[in-house]
Amino acid sequence: MILLPQSALLPRPGLATPAPPRSRRRIGRRIGRRRGLVAAAVVLNQLAYGSVYSWSILSAGLQSRGNGFALGRDEAGLPFATAHALVFLGTVLGGTLMSRRPPRGIALLAGALYAGGFLLAGCAHGRDDFWLVLLGYGVVSGVGLGLGYIVPTTLLQRWFPRHRALAAAIATGGFGLGSVLSAPLTRLLVAHFAANPVRALLVLGGLFLVTTLTGAAFFRNPPQPQPVPAQRGPGATTMGYRPAQALRTRQWYLLTLILFFNTAAGISMLAVIAPAAGSLTGLSPTAAAALTGALGVFNTVGRPLWGWLSGRTGLLNAFVLMLASQGLCLLALSQVASPELFFPLAALVCLSFGGGFATMPAVASDFFGLAHAGGVYGLMLIGWSLAGIAGPLLVSELAARSSYGTAFLVLGTVTVAAAVLPRLTRRPAAA
Repeated sequence: MILLPQSALLPRPGLATPAPPRSRRRIGRRIGRRRGLVAAAVVLNQLAYGSVYSWSILSAGLQSRGNGFALGRDEAGLPFATAHALVFLGTVLGGTLMSRRPPRGIALLAGALYAGGFLLAGCAHGRDDFWLVLLGYGVVSGVGLGLGYIVPTTLLQRWFPRHRALAAAIATGGFGLGSVLSAPLTRLLVAHFAANPVRALLVLGGLFLVTTLTGAAFFRNPPQPQPVPAQRGPGATTMGYRPAQALRTRQWYLLTLILFFNTAAGISMLAVIAPAAGSLTGLSPTAAAALTGALGVFNTVGRPLWGWLSGRTGLLNAFVLMLASQGLCLLALSQVASPELFFPLAALVCLSFGGGFATMPAVASDFFGLAHAGGVYGLMLIGWSLAGIAGPLLVSELAARSSYGTAFLVLGTVTVAAAVLPRLTRRPAAA
């Protein structure tokens, strides 16, 4: 019998030894608490960015004849359109930085840009200074919006790799909740600063600087790489795609088209919902404004709802259901003359509109891997930018030439047809 020296029986330095069960449970509880803290910080951080959908309230103030702006409808919509055009620049930048830098610094920069743009725009005095609103709200805050949106969406998927759709739903749910909470606050501020409505942006900018930076201060990556469930089948990705590689696949373009049509259906309807409700059902302006605020709630609820449902139906099947329901509801809206029917149909469109933003980040990481999901999804958000510009312009043009019924009919037909796209989309081969 060969006797080994006692030192040979001891664990060698540098070799990992399994942690005892009690230690593993303690580590698990600590990671669980950090997950909860990061999720809460993400929601707080995202509240500010959701205020972008309250622009219509400020736009109405800028069109009022009782102040120094007295803008036309097209002029008053320019800052919102500019912000949506440049949000893509922010998402691409944020997605690229997420694979190289810690998320906290990127989120702090995003909050400073977004709130800083509000503060700059709020310094305008009248029509002669309207360029400050375009520069501040449209350019600076637009880039900050894209940068601030992509970071938490990617970050939470790293913390919840087994529940990626639900993680994205939490992040985008904070965004949706912000649109609900900011609408009444913006309305109060615009009424208070009736002589110069953009002064409301000074108050909002100061508030958003606090919420975005406070939330971002708690952003951090998981303490150790979290295990991602293995994908099965010949198309499963292993190492993941970099953004440049993803752009060479047909799947990236199909998913971007799906996001475009899903977004266009919701944002185009919301852009004209108040006048459309009045024209089609005779709803009063006050009731139409209340309807707009209520639909923001459904946009918010749709994010966690579809994040949960997509885990049961499958991610692409969820998009088939979302696009089909949006299209059919828009077709029905084109023929509705009753406010009692108009509201639930519009609410269903908004549920799926919000749901798309909760589900698509998970699809992107499922198809192209989690390692560079921020960069890949950041590029895909060009669909959001294009939908935010082209959709409302098309619907407004159709409504001006014909009627809101015709506009919803065309939009609904296109959206129903787009429900075929998820069926044509398959996971790419392993990278």
